[in-house]
Amino acid sequence: FAFHDTDRSGFLERDEIAVALRSSGFYISQDNFDTVIDSIDENGDGHISFEEFVRFYTEMEEQNKWDKIKADIEGSFTKTPSTMTIIGRVKAGVNVRNVNLNKLFQKFNGGGHPKAASATVKLEDESEAATVLNELVEELIETGLTEQLTVGDFMQSPVLSAKPTMTEKQVEDLFIRYDVRALPVVDDDNKVIGLVSYKEVAAAKMRLANKQEKRLRQMEKAAKQGKPLPPESDRPLESALKGWMKQHVQLATASMTMSEVENILLETDVGCMPVVTDDTKELIGMVTRTDLLRQHRYYNSLHYHNKGFSDSIAARKPIIELRKKLKKFDIENE
Repeated sequence: FAFHDTDRSGFLERDEIAVALRSSGFYISQDNFDTVIDSIDENGDGHISFEEFVRFYTEMEEQNKWDKIKADIEGSFTKTPSTMTIIGRVKAGVNVRNVNLNKLFQKFNGGGHPKAASATVKLEDESEAATVLNELVEELIETGLTEQLTVGDFMQSPVLSAKPTMTEKQVEDLFIRYDVRALPVVDDDNKVIGLVSYKEVAAAKMRLANKQEKRLRQMEKAAKQGKPLPPESDRPLESALKGWMKQHVQLATASMTMSEVENILLETDVGCMPVVTDDTKELIGMVTRTDLLRQHRYYNSLHYHNKGFSDSIAARKPIIELRKKLKKFDIENE
């Protein structure tokens, strides 16, 4: 008591008791600390007197003696064999694809499926249950779990991109030529500033067609009246991509795990995301729902055949040449 009464007041204050507990290696929450103090401070004056300390210490000593007697009595009983039923199920996930519960439970004469199995274990004593479960978990971690892939491991790279100054026609040509459904938009420093999908292209084409039709009506009206065309008729009808692209785009970084990207795609309901470096918005790749499905092995036989993203320039050359010939043929026959 005197050792912990540092201010020599004849009472133990709350801060003195807290220091004593920490020095003894006891770290408890504030609520538990208040409960301990209330149980010792019988008169509720906020101080622990010597008498209160003695009574508390005596009760604790008696409790320790009773716990020792109880342990001796329980130890003298004959251990009764028992059984433990273990049921295992694996939640779908790419990092647990190698888990095989059927093989894991065979040592206990159990079995089932690789992702769902059970076993019944005979125990000499119930205390062995914790040891058996710990060994199972350790073996499961060592043999079954695999490290999650990061986006940089399976993203599509190098990736095509569009410039903000491109017109509707230029963007549409990219989509047709490379057979893609979305493209990131980058500035001169290759930093992502937006995204354009086939939906934006279709809407932009519709607006352009409306403007062309309106211009045609103006020309016909001016021709009938013999008047010159209004000055604004000389302005180009096409508009720059920066005016109709998606500007607020969800980005992924190369260090994100597969599960993180999967959650973002599901929550935001988007089909693809540009991948940027961890510290900047510089474009380095693209990740789509199809990429995630490949990693989940929903269809193992499907290989990468996205001409706009994954094929090399050499592999795309025959298709590009064919498209050029077809385009030239169309022009000659117009």
